[in-house]
Amino acid sequence: MTILDRPWNLLRPGLTENSQRVAARFGSDTYTYRALDDASAALAAGLSAELAVGDRVALLLGNRFEYLAADLAIMRAGLVKVPLNPMLPARDIVHILGHSGSRILLVSSALTAVDEDLLTEVATQCPDLQVIDVDTERYAELVTPSRSAAEREVGPGDAAAIYYTGGTTGKPKGVVHSQSSIATNLLAHILEPEIRRDEIMLLSTALSHSAGAFAAAGLARGATLVILDKFAPEEFCSAAATFDVSWAMVVPTMLYRLLDHIEQHQVDAPALDTFVYGSAPITPSRLKEAIDVFGPIFIQLFGQTECPNWGTTLTKGDHRSAADQPTLLESAGRRSTMAEVRVIDDQGQPLPSGQVGEICLRAPYALIEYHNNPEATAATIVDGWVHTRDVGYLDDNGYLFLKDRTSDMIISGGYNVYSSEVESVIATLPGVRQVAVIGIPDPDWGEAVCAVVVHDQADKLTEDQFRGICRDALGGYKSPKSVRFVQDIPMTPFGKADKKALRAPFWAAESRAI
Repeated sequence: MTILDRPWNLLRPGLTENSQRVAARFGSDTYTYRALDDASAALAAGLSAELAVGDRVALLLGNRFEYLAADLAIMRAGLVKVPLNPMLPARDIVHILGHSGSRILLVSSALTAVDEDLLTEVATQCPDLQVIDVDTERYAELVTPSRSAAEREVGPGDAAAIYYTGGTTGKPKGVVHSQSSIATNLLAHILEPEIRRDEIMLLSTALSHSAGAFAAAGLARGATLVILDKFAPEEFCSAAATFDVSWAMVVPTMLYRLLDHIEQHQVDAPALDTFVYGSAPITPSRLKEAIDVFGPIFIQLFGQTECPNWGTTLTKGDHRSAADQPTLLESAGRRSTMAEVRVIDDQGQPLPSGQVGEICLRAPYALIEYHNNPEATAATIVDGWVHTRDVGYLDDNGYLFLKDRTSDMIISGGYNVYSSEVESVIATLPGVRQVAVIGIPDPDWGEAVCAVVVHDQADKLTEDQFRGICRDALGGYKSPKSVRFVQDIPMTPFGKADKKALRAPFWAAESRAI
């Protein structure tokens, strides 16, 4: 057995070595590594008494201490984690619970998502599922400290987690990761974002998503986690100052709101050493603004649920070099340490640098399969390469430039229009705070480019005037044929513009959705 056979091997030593140190802060509550070790051991014992190795445990807990304890308990008991984002709609939660075959669901009744309607639907659709509220006596019985918490054996190829995709193009698919893939991905989450020993890490995204992986990496390094229940610029800045935070992670939308808050309220930017961002495209002009405010302390990640977070990395050095090479800010970086990247044509053949095609990734932390979906598995994993459905190209130096997701590509009048490219240009225009570009049905063009825009001067600017500004910046077929000014752009639970929701009203009466 090697240390990378299972994630528990990487986390176990730190729990004892750092027993007296602070592991995590949740609001005014502070927990040591010993408290976390004890809590996870007690829960592991309780779960082991009721479940066999390989059984699924779903977590609908939000950002609270019990999530960390449950994550570690599942690892040491040889169970399979099924994390649920509290922002998911009830129908997706019920689908995931049934599809994954979860045996136990740990919930927090403090969450808005956990209401009587949801619990009734879960009971109806998943009658064999145990639902245990962590704020009840049933949970207290489950974590009785007197129970033995023996570590249970698992193999490196056994399932460790099922992560469900965002479901923006249909029902969420279950992405199965093995014990060894989670372990190597945990190592990548230490190496690529430069998590040091004794780091003080601020996490404000969902632990059920990327923040959970960063939390585990921090615990493996002996870091202190400062975890917010949700992101708000004021709370972010306050926590960073109060706890002398050195490292933080956000999605681009959060970074934009943080920049706006700092500018509007004339407050100091948090004095961080490392600022990681990713999970959605970032606007180069706003990234340059962020570097001006925070300094070149940024690290960008690019990956997906199938190859979590670290397919490519845009390093701090790349952000520094962008002062002389500004096009680097348009890049997603070069291959991460343990990953390989290539771009292929429609026949699956590798393309030379500069040519646009589908991006494929290969890494020891790629998925092993989609749960109960062999067709999707066969379509996605080809000769060991994960087909991402993202479109882009590699330059001569190995930097990856994303053009779009194939599902977000607009075919207008026979031309391929990459929505992210149009968004990047529109985002540089004066007054634009946020933009999402979608394709809408058009009798002449097939699809027409539509820009949904949050603009500072929307009340003083007509849509025709803004279209003219866009036309000057973009030229012909890429320019929006229509513009919609809005107060906010809807977001998915994973921090991305919800283009499915934006498209829906336009395509409702159509026989196709693309």
